[in-house]
Amino acid sequence: MNFQYRFTLPVPVDQAWATLLDVRRVAPCMPGAGIESGEGDHYVGRVKVKLGPIEMAYRGDLHFIERDEAAHRMKLEGVGKEMRGGGGAKALVTMHVASVPGGSEVAIDSEYELSGRAAQFGTGMIDEIGGKLMKEFARRLEKLILGGNNQASGQSSLMSQASASERARPSANAGADDWGGDDNEPLDLVGLAWGPLVSRSLPVLHLLISAATLIYLVTHLR
Repeated sequence: MNFQYRFTLPVPVDQAWATLLDVRRVAPCMPGAGIESGEGDHYVGRVKVKLGPIEMAYRGDLHFIERDEAAHRMKLEGVGKEMRGGGGAKALVTMHVASVPGGSEVAIDSEYELSGRAAQFGTGMIDEIGGKLMKEFARRLEKLILGGNNQASGQSSLMSQASASERARPSANAGADDWGGDDNEPLDLVGLAWGPLVSRSLPVLHLLISAATLIYLVTHLR
């Protein structure tokens, strides 16, 4: 399956590119995600996914396949397994940063495979959920780059954020119990899917109501 998404950032290409390469800082911008260990081109991470009262946790490897500084294009591969189940996920993600008026555009193209409970969602629903998640990711990433609303006057936002990241960063040798991503709220797929599900159901509900009204009129107006 394929998923594509684009968003803009109000910063120059070089600044956006440099931030995206810092995997440890960028990972928590995705709700429920965090880096457990690793450096350079190879990382181990986790992501929590919430399906109503059911919470699933995935753990897997993420590594860079390509990193083209001149073209501002990177390609990453991620493979993860459900920690308490038989499900899994695999994704090949290409990310490209280009200059646009007022800043830069980030284009994400992902080829992915899902198994287990997560695969029960149809492609259309997964795309809609993915779009909402990427919108939140872009919002958090922009806040990270711009330094949020609590920067001291005259201080570089990226320098301040990097300093905070270093203080909160777990050791590269951290184990599962030391993972620092517990404060990153997991993805509630039921909540995200509810809107699209209702929207898709409206024509069916309208038809059922119309049919019920017609049956009532026929049976009561004789």
